[in-house]
Amino acid sequence: DVQPASGRPGCIQELSRQMSRCFSSRITQAFSVPNTPRRSSATSTGRHLLQLLVLLVSPGWMPDAGGHAGIILAAAKAVSGPVRLSGPRRENHWRYLSKFGYDIGRGSYKLRFRLNQPRSIPEAANVSLEVYLDEQWPTVESTPDICVRSQYAKQKFDVTLGPSDNWTDWLDGTVNQVVRPHIWYFVLSDCNHALPNFTHRLKFEFHALQPSGSEFSVEMKGLMLANVINLCCFCGFIFHFRQKTKAFSKSAGYVHPVIWTLASGMFIQFIAQLMHTIHLWCYCYDGDGAKALEVLSEILFMIAQVIQTSLLILIALGYTLLQSKIGELDLMIPMSFMIGVIHIMLVGFGKIQDDAHYKFHENEGLIGWILMLIRLGLWAWFLWAVRSSSRAGGSKIQNFLRQFGIGGSVYFLAYPAIFLVTQVFAPYYQHYVMSCGQMLMQGGFNVWLSSLFLTRGEYFKVSTLSSSDLPGGAKTGMVKEE
Repeated sequence: DVQPASGRPGCIQELSRQMSRCFSSRITQAFSVPNTPRRSSATSTGRHLLQLLVLLVSPGWMPDAGGHAGIILAAAKAVSGPVRLSGPRRENHWRYLSKFGYDIGRGSYKLRFRLNQPRSIPEAANVSLEVYLDEQWPTVESTPDICVRSQYAKQKFDVTLGPSDNWTDWLDGTVNQVVRPHIWYFVLSDCNHALPNFTHRLKFEFHALQPSGSEFSVEMKGLMLANVINLCCFCGFIFHFRQKTKAFSKSAGYVHPVIWTLASGMFIQFIAQLMHTIHLWCYCYDGDGAKALEVLSEILFMIAQVIQTSLLILIALGYTLLQSKIGELDLMIPMSFMIGVIHIMLVGFGKIQDDAHYKFHENEGLIGWILMLIRLGLWAWFLWAVRSSSRAGGSKIQNFLRQFGIGGSVYFLAYPAIFLVTQVFAPYYQHYVMSCGQMLMQGGFNVWLSSLFLTRGEYFKVSTLSSSDLPGGAKTGMVKEE
């Protein structure tokens, strides 16, 4: 509902235009100078890619409405939505709107409201906007009488609604932090029963800005830079993975399905990381972000993790170790699909409560605990599979599976560990800790599996990856299930 400032294009259109400018000169050079050495061409491509990454890191650099370069800050964090107020249900007389974490200094905010249903009321009514500090918020929540909670509010403002459905004037305010960052909670109250005694649906807009001019809430501080660094490292790793895969293919004569599966999971993860970084860039630009890209990135992250965890369990069940084909293990396909659907549903439920008062990172609350339990269940399945395959295999397979079980367990337990450790930190640090922890977890997992599959180590020696396509090259004792 909140549009960018007047005269400014949408963030996606602006990003597309900047990308076109970055690469148009590269394309022109490729056609106009046909004898350009390959080394120089690669350097030029890298330079333009670097320009694009600098653009992502520095979203404040934007042309103004006239097309001239200049420094333009985002309008602020922008939240808009409906809220129900008043009526026979007592809880509807005190309604949470939004929250924002401010860094040390003087931050600002502004809100406005309008009637949505009904469109008008007989006469104007004064309701109250209440602002609460995070230190009092647990006490506020535990107070059973909602109309007594206002005694803990640090700021109170009268808001005049109606009689028509026009927007109210912007209500501007500031909050000051001296010792440490704080999270402030914004609530709309009608405890004086100024509105008629039925439920009113209102619309509100909330903008918040840090003392530094940043639109990121304090719990998201540093995430833009962390995600861009992760994206750059991912680009370099994918290039390295591609080179290693080509070398493996020349040596073995083919690319094994486990490598293709790992590559597909990493590609999906890369697209998700790119989408999330663009969303953060857009958030810097308009304070709202690209919601569709954010949701898609979360879904793709989950799909990538399901693909990779399924691959671990498949190998633990004996695929490539005790049999060269999936065979009866094809039951893993519908199981993986079901697990993926559950993860996608959890992402959807989590996004519904994206700005809830208790939510400080993507996997906060019940959703995070369910994901942790699912991961622990998959870990138990993985351990059972490792032990079953160890009993059926020889000494070399047992030695490999012992190491494989340790590496896989580290991955399966990484999310529960990150999730639990995050709870120890202050709320305004939890998002950063959780996000960076997950990026490190996925990056480490990709490096481990690529090293496992693309080097001639223990896995190569005991698995079908070392089987030759030449006649007589099959492994002795390998069960060839077709």
